[in-house]
Amino acid sequence: MGKPAFNPLRDLLSGVIMAATSVPQLIAYAETVGYAGYRGLQTAGPPLFAWGLTTGSPFMSCGVTSITALMAKSDLDGEAYAAEHGEEEYVRLVAAYSLAVGVASIGLALVGFGKLAKSVPKPVRTGFKWGCSAGVLLSAIPNGLFLNGTGELKSKALQVDLVAQVAEYKALLPGAYATSNTIFALSHPHEWGVESAALFSIGTAFVMQAKRFLPSFLPPGTEVILVTALATIYSVQANYQGAVVGEIPQTDPNAGFSFLDGKIRIPVEMLDVKALVTDVPLVEQFGSYAMLAVSATLFAAVNFLSIMGIASGFETENGIPWSAERECIAQGVACGVAAAVGSAPVSGSMSRSLVSVSSIF
Repeated sequence: MGKPAFNPLRDLLSGVIMAATSVPQLIAYAETVGYAGYRGLQTAGPPLFAWGLTTGSPFMSCGVTSITALMAKSDLDGEAYAAEHGEEEYVRLVAAYSLAVGVASIGLALVGFGKLAKSVPKPVRTGFKWGCSAGVLLSAIPNGLFLNGTGELKSKALQVDLVAQVAEYKALLPGAYATSNTIFALSHPHEWGVESAALFSIGTAFVMQAKRFLPSFLPPGTEVILVTALATIYSVQANYQGAVVGEIPQTDPNAGFSFLDGKIRIPVEMLDVKALVTDVPLVEQFGSYAMLAVSATLFAAVNFLSIMGIASGFETENGIPWSAERECIAQGVACGVAAAVGSAPVSGSMSRSLVSVSSIF
């Protein structure tokens, strides 16, 4: 099949579909990182634009994914840091880590890591994807089943002696603590919020089964747009009392980039990249420069496995060749731009990439 011919109208329509279907993911993954959901929308554009300029794939989309969100929060001990220093400082910490991951990605590309990554056994890649899927499910359960999300779940779970004992070792075994909360959530349905659990269940079922009853001429991702719109309408009309995205703060009208003498302005708030390097206590968070380098390099390497899996799939199914070195550099550039706008590290997104290719062919 190969690369599709350039078609401005079709490509524009594909972009609109991708942007619309990405909204729920962008909000959810921002909350998974540990900061407000609106930040996912606010910071998504520039890294994706940088990715588009550097990648060799016509279909692959990038952004904060379940993998990058979970890894960033875990590596930075995000929950504890945000509680101690506040969300704004945590955003700066995440941004500084994105910059470190970007530098590490480019370094891996220069030493030929991309070619080495192609030798990873397929069962390992498959298991990695399944593990990340399980992690996403675990992170979604609190906001899905409890009216006030993670905070409500944790406060109720800590009333159980076993969970409280596991919580004492949270720093050493964060996965065990998260799992104990999930077990509590699933084994105490009487504690669920009726509205939140119903919205979670109906929305999930609708997205999974929509292809059976929606007209075939509708573009891919329509089910996501529909369920998000319907849930939002319900939230407004029924005065939903559970956790919501909330009001999005206004951006500085003078921030961002302007074109045509200010007639066109892209309101993107930029962080001081130099300050991210000199003022943010990222090294202190890891204990040393060596540990930061190891962590950022491992993050970049694991991150690249997602890109490799997506690119390999397009090569097999659509006949589109790819360069490991180029995609590794694209990952580094996109992570660098993500740092400049206060985003978590980004990577190739399987679901958004599949929407992209489906909306073209």
